[in-house]
Amino acid sequence: MSTAVLVLLWMVAVWRAPSAVRSSKQRTLWVAFAALTLSMTLRSPTIMHAIDSGSGVNNLSTLLKHYLGITAAAAVLEFVYVIARPQSRAGVRRRMAVVGTTMAVLTVLFAFVPRRTEATDFFEHSAGSVPATVYLLVWLSYLATAMVMATRLFWGSSRHAGAGWLRTGLRLLGAGTAVGVTYALSRSGYLVLRLTDAAGPSSDASASTVTDTMKLTGIGLILVGSSVPAAGVAWRAAQHWRYVRALRPLWQDLTGAVPEVVLGEELRRRELRMRLHRRVVEIRDAILALQPYVSAAQRDAADAAAPAARQDLAEACWIETARHAKLAGLVPYDTVQRRDVGPAEDHAALDLEAEAQWLQRIEAARGDDVVRNFVRTHGPHGQGTHDSHHSAQQKAL
Repeated sequence: MSTAVLVLLWMVAVWRAPSAVRSSKQRTLWVAFAALTLSMTLRSPTIMHAIDSGSGVNNLSTLLKHYLGITAAAAVLEFVYVIARPQSRAGVRRRMAVVGTTMAVLTVLFAFVPRRTEATDFFEHSAGSVPATVYLLVWLSYLATAMVMATRLFWGSSRHAGAGWLRTGLRLLGAGTAVGVTYALSRSGYLVLRLTDAAGPSSDASASTVTDTMKLTGIGLILVGSSVPAAGVAWRAAQHWRYVRALRPLWQDLTGAVPEVVLGEELRRRELRMRLHRRVVEIRDAILALQPYVSAAQRDAADAAAPAARQDLAEACWIETARHAKLAGLVPYDTVQRRDVGPAEDHAALDLEAEAQWLQRIEAARGDDVVRNFVRTHGPHGQGTHDSHHSAQQKAL
C-alpha cells in the first residue's frame, strides 16, 4: 500500500507540474503534493541511511521528513483558503509565522532527542522517551490543527460548490484531511499512553502499523479528491469536442445559406468550450436569419407533419425548407412572426450543453424521411399553396 501511494504521489506531482507554472492556486496544490511526495520518499531505508550517514547525524532524514510534512500541510491549508476564502489574504503571514515557528521548535527539540543509533521507524523507536515524545507531539499538534482547519473549509466549500465533480472532489479532500486529524490524534494519544505506562513496548509495532494505515488512507483520499475536479474538466472538454464535431454538418449547411453570420475571429484548438459556444451561436443566428424564408402556414404545416413529442422533427422541417428557399434565391416574406427554437417550456433556462444537445437532435432529425418529404412538398419546388403565393410575391417584386 505504501509503495502504491508513493508511486501515485510521484505521478500526480509530475502531472501537476505544468499547471503550477500557469496558476498560483494550482502552484500551492502542487507544492503540497511535491512536499508530501518527498516526505514519503524519505521513508525509504536506503534514502534515510544515505542522508544520515552522509551528514553524520542520525535521523536527520526524520527531521527533514517532518519539515516536508509541515510544508505539505501548510500548502493544503493555503489551497483551501484560496478556494473558500480568497479575500482573507491577511492571515497568510500569521499562518506562515506559525509554520516557521513550528519548524524552529522542532529543530531545537531534535537536538535533545537521544539518537545514538539510526532508527528506521522513528515513532516506534521513540515511544516512551520524553524528549522524543515532546518533539513528536509538537509536529503532530501542528498537523492536527492544520487538518482540522482544512477539513472545516473543504466541507464548508463543498456545500456551495455548483458542479457535481467539484463538490465530490472537495468532500473527498475533506475526508482525507479528516483522516489526517484522526492519524495525528491517534499517534499523540498513543505517545501519551506510553509515557504513563498505560501501554507497553509490545504494542509499539501494532500502533505504528495502524496509524500508518490511517495516514496512507488519508493521502489516498486527498489524491483522489484533488483529481476528481480535473477528471470533470477533462470529461466536459471531451463532451464539448463531441458536440463540436456532431454539429459541424448542421453548421456547414446553415452558414452556407447565410454566411454572414460566421464570425471572423479565429479560436485556438484548445478553446473547446469557446469553440462550441461559437458554433451554437452561429447556428442560432443562421436559424434566426432563415426564419423569414418560411411562412406562418409552413411553420404550422411543419408542426402538423411531426408527432407532438417530436418538436425537433417539426423544427428540422421548416429549417430545411427555409434553407432550401434561401439557396434557391427566393425573397423572404414581409411579415414573419419569429419564434424560439427549442423546448418552449425551458428555453430560457437552457445552458450551453443543453443547447448543443437540442441542436444535435435537430441535426439528427434532418435525415428523417418526414423532413425530406416535407421539403419536397413545401419547399421551393413544391406545389403547396403557400409556395405558390411566395412565387406570386416574387413576380410582383
